[in-house]
Amino acid sequence: MGKSANNMSVALFGGTFNPIHFGHLNLASELADYLQVESVRMLPCAIPAHRETPNISAEQRLAMLELAIDGNPSLVADDLELKRGDTSYSIDTVGYIRQAIGLQTPLFFCIGMDALLSIHSWHRWTELLDYCHIVACSRPDYELPSNGVVAKWIDQHLCNDLTQVKKQSHGCLHLCKIPLLDISSTAIRDNIKYEKNIDHMTSESVVNYIKQHSLYE
Repeated sequence: MGKSANNMSVALFGGTFNPIHFGHLNLASELADYLQVESVRMLPCAIPAHRETPNISAEQRLAMLELAIDGNPSLVADDLELKRGDTSYSIDTVGYIRQAIGLQTPLFFCIGMDALLSIHSWHRWTELLDYCHIVACSRPDYELPSNGVVAKWIDQHLCNDLTQVKKQSHGCLHLCKIPLLDISSTAIRDNIKYEKNIDHMTSESVVNYIKQHSLYE
């Protein structure tokens, strides 16, 4: 599916990126094409709200992200959350970007299915769709809840027609099926710890950066 040069939609893809890997890069590139956006903004978080604080600096995570996406015009490194410096709450990020882009521009906040299923634990989660659409990448091994507060919220906001979603600036939950590579940052860190190869898991530039700075050892 080709991208429209006149499409002013904005897509966000956040994470710790500790470190960035081919799974992140493939998913973000596929999302750019699927959503027909000029680029996907990849936002490393400063202090994650739902996992341990990374043991390397924010600057190093950002540097690896910039190395990994170099030459890929569909992906952009955005240091918004790093500059803010405190706990990275998604509601603050989408609120800030909504203010910056105006009320009419479609804003897509891209998450994984695991995040969707636990979204009720997020700070002010019921307000997210007041600012953006949420695009959740489904996986074969995840099922949507059939009851409870998240199930009710999904039922209220789910829209399977992306064309209809894009006619609005916010307010919809959309599920997309993009194949996910079986790679994780945890596996990369474990491989480094046990002196195993990571060349197949992330870009050569990131591998070299990790070696140069003796990260995750």
